[in-house]
Amino acid sequence: MVNEHGSILSGNNPISVNVTDPLALTIVQIVVIIVFTRIIHFGLKRLRQPRVISEVIGGIILGPSVFGHIPGYMNIVFAKESLTYLNLLAHLGLVLFLFIVGLELNPKTIKKNLKSVIFISTSGIILPFVMGVGVAYGLYDAMDNHVVVDDSGVSHNVPFMSFVLFICIAVSITAVPVLARILAELKLMKTPVGNCALNSAVCDDITAWVLIALVIAKINATNYLTALYSFLLCAFWTLIVIFIIRPILLKFVVDTNSNCSSPSTFMVAIILLTVLISSFITNIIGVHYIFGGFIIGLILPHKGGFAVGITEKIEDLINILFIPIYFTLSGLKTDISNLDATGWGWAIVVVIVTMSGKIIGCTAAAKATGLTFRESLTVGVFMNSKGLIELIILNIGYDAKIINSKVFSIMIIMVPVATFFTTPLASYLYSIQNQKKTEYKHDNKDLKSKLLVVLNKVENFPAMITFLQLLQHNTLLASDDQSDLSTTKDIIPMKIHVLRLIELTHRMSALMKFNEISETILHDPIMKMFSVLSQISSMEVDSKLAVADPKNFCKEIAEKVQDNDINLVIIPWDGAGEIVDMPIENEDNVLCEKRHTKPQIANFIQNVFNDATNYASVGVFVDRGIGSINEIHTFSNPTDYLNVFVPFFGGADDREALTFAFRLLEYPNVNITIIRITKLEQPSDNDITLKPETQSVILSINDEKDCPSIVSATTISEDAAHRDNEEDEIFLEKYLKSKSGYPARYACISYQETSSCTPIQTAVERAKKVVSRKDLVVVGRSRHSQGSKHQHNYEFKELIKNLGGYSNDTHKSLGYVTEAFLVGGVMASLLVLQSKQVRKNELIKLNSRYS
Repeated sequence: MVNEHGSILSGNNPISVNVTDPLALTIVQIVVIIVFTRIIHFGLKRLRQPRVISEVIGGIILGPSVFGHIPGYMNIVFAKESLTYLNLLAHLGLVLFLFIVGLELNPKTIKKNLKSVIFISTSGIILPFVMGVGVAYGLYDAMDNHVVVDDSGVSHNVPFMSFVLFICIAVSITAVPVLARILAELKLMKTPVGNCALNSAVCDDITAWVLIALVIAKINATNYLTALYSFLLCAFWTLIVIFIIRPILLKFVVDTNSNCSSPSTFMVAIILLTVLISSFITNIIGVHYIFGGFIIGLILPHKGGFAVGITEKIEDLINILFIPIYFTLSGLKTDISNLDATGWGWAIVVVIVTMSGKIIGCTAAAKATGLTFRESLTVGVFMNSKGLIELIILNIGYDAKIINSKVFSIMIIMVPVATFFTTPLASYLYSIQNQKKTEYKHDNKDLKSKLLVVLNKVENFPAMITFLQLLQHNTLLASDDQSDLSTTKDIIPMKIHVLRLIELTHRMSALMKFNEISETILHDPIMKMFSVLSQISSMEVDSKLAVADPKNFCKEIAEKVQDNDINLVIIPWDGAGEIVDMPIENEDNVLCEKRHTKPQIANFIQNVFNDATNYASVGVFVDRGIGSINEIHTFSNPTDYLNVFVPFFGGADDREALTFAFRLLEYPNVNITIIRITKLEQPSDNDITLKPETQSVILSINDEKDCPSIVSATTISEDAAHRDNEEDEIFLEKYLKSKSGYPARYACISYQETSSCTPIQTAVERAKKVVSRKDLVVVGRSRHSQGSKHQHNYEFKELIKNLGGYSNDTHKSLGYVTEAFLVGGVMASLLVLQSKQVRKNELIKLNSRYS
């Protein structure tokens, strides 16, 4: 069927106001709102501001304050007749959003420090509330709020008490969703300051909603007795929800298994229907419908990740579509251009009173609970966060004709301004240096060697478990000096730290996972698997979880390494998202292996190598079958053997690779082959030139301009290179060449030396004869450029001309040697190691050895 009425072919304006077909204009309005607010947020997020600010500012700009001065703009884009449909969408979204807010407020989180939280919350409400009375008194007279005229020209007398209540509540409460986002951005959620502020804000919001219910009941009632009945009915409905509806919902949760897995569609339908019915009931008894959605969210269980699961199901549609519409409608009601000098003066007064009242009240209370003055002041600043809750209160007051347009504009200005200063003030007051002063000091006497495994994908789990089994019967060595390797009898207990990184998004579910970290760890699939591992094996596993922006992942790893005195970090290589073999028949029936390294993955690995090696050695594990489901290799069977191949070209990273190989000697049935390859300047009989075989690889980078001359190189002086060569000789003599070295004591380890003009290709060819898919190659990343002896650049160019390469990002991240093994036909898994950076005091000690 053709819609001729809205068709441009009929000469009609498709976005004109049409009550029979309002969708076309509504679509245009929604697109304008979402695109414009997103553009503003793109700039403000660089200042670490929450999205609420950009949406409020975007609404103001789109309204009569700015764009409204363009002739015909309001009548075309946001005509009054069309706002009815936007209002419907916004208020439906508002009910669902308040349901999510209720889900986010977990009352159990405030039990631990209940007295302190209630004291801070109460103080943070009473003082601004009292100060708000003075502001309300001034605004009531200065802005002529005695009588409010609605759109139809009807005048409404405004009771002073109702006006005061609205103003005081708006200036005295804290926006929990906004505060949670700010705390997560600043990584303060689990600090004493962040925990105190968030729990106090939760208590703050619960108190505020009781006050809001009371105020709304008073506004909607014709007299005080009716208001009392409405409030009592609301309280009665709340009791019904808690003691009757909640047990029924809990039974449905269990019956549908939604407490152990993602909520079923049936369960989601039941929850949404309950929210809508509850909203309908609270509305008809004289309390706003948003209260009905809020109390349903408040009573749902958080155990098993159910609250997070429900939030994940519906939050995107609400946050992307409905809430920006609601903010824009607030902006369309706001006309700051009509404020004169007096109005702007009162706007400044409101901002000052709001911020000072909240900060002073909460700071004094927090100081009384035992926090330092700086910590207490930071709590006060955090409690000053404003957001959607304040806007809801103001919109309810405006729609109920309790506040006029000028007062509404003044109060709207307060919300983004007060919130804008929260992040910079808190960052200054509670900087990283100040946080370190109050952090727990680790006991230096803890001799447990510690391994950090960064694992974020379930598909990497089998390979990492198999890899960790190699270390189960032995430990990392305690000595910080790599050249002073302890003998295998000097083993010490090992503790494994598992770090799970979760991307911090604007979704509330991410913040809920952060805030309810114990529940997240308990039910996260990766965390659960490692928990089981620690129970059935001798491994001591400590699960860690961090929620951060992806650009801060490397910083999170470095901080965990430093805080927990980690000795070695292991990261699985993701490359194109996962490393798996993908055999595909080409036209010549030759197997191809397609892989490509994503730039963001490459940057992540490079940054970890750069940052984390300041505190520990770092290894990247490339699984090519050691943990394969089809070829699982447990090493528990005495007939199973693990072949380990270690090429040694020289340098600190190669010494670290050998150090790791020595750690595997405690594991039964391991064969270790070490080959030292010295680079020759003239051709020899040992030279190898690899040619394409059946494993032809795509993504060639044959053009020399695509291959940089140095990969993650650190140019060092000739003296430093000479010193490094001497360190190699001392290391090899002590542990491999001497009569007391490892080859003399262990039949499972062999050491060979050779020379070649093509050391990389020689190493690859030797490895193909020693290891298979179930085995392991341990290589150094070779990040240093140590003269022509150890430069692999030219040989690598020739190699990829013959075999093709993965991509520039691969060898930039893992090094030339590693990519040569990947493309050269070696099918074993690889561990790429970079040694801990030598610090200044260690370097002085090292210099004295050769002086």
